Amino acid sequence: MDQDPQKRLKEFHGKTCVVETKLDQTFIGRCSRFEKDNLIMVDLDHLHGGWDKNTEKLENAVNMGHWPVIKKVFIPKADITRMELLVKQPWKDNSVNFDHESVGDTPGAATADG
Repeated sequence: MDQDPQKRLKEFHGKTCVVETKLDQTFIGRCSRFEKDNLIMVDLDHLHGGWDKNTEKLENAVNMGHWPVIKKVFIPKADITRMELLVKQPWKDNSVNFDHESVGDTPGAATADG
């Protein structure tokens, strides 16, 4: 399966996803779209640490739903290490990391419109 989350947007769009970043953060929320190399997620929760440090909270999100505390976030695609649908519980099978080099991403390429 293709690990580039942007190429899997049809699968992710509007669904609750779990995203792990290089900055040791985990986000749980609805995937909206990609814009200028940023993943836009809405109605999400933010956890400190990767999936392996948040298994109990991720299990609770699967069983009872996540608690949205952030309305919208822009995550640079280059910072995403892993992304999957929450219902697939990817932290249980040690899903492979997203390999940026295989699709030619360069960190820090995203820009914001002012």
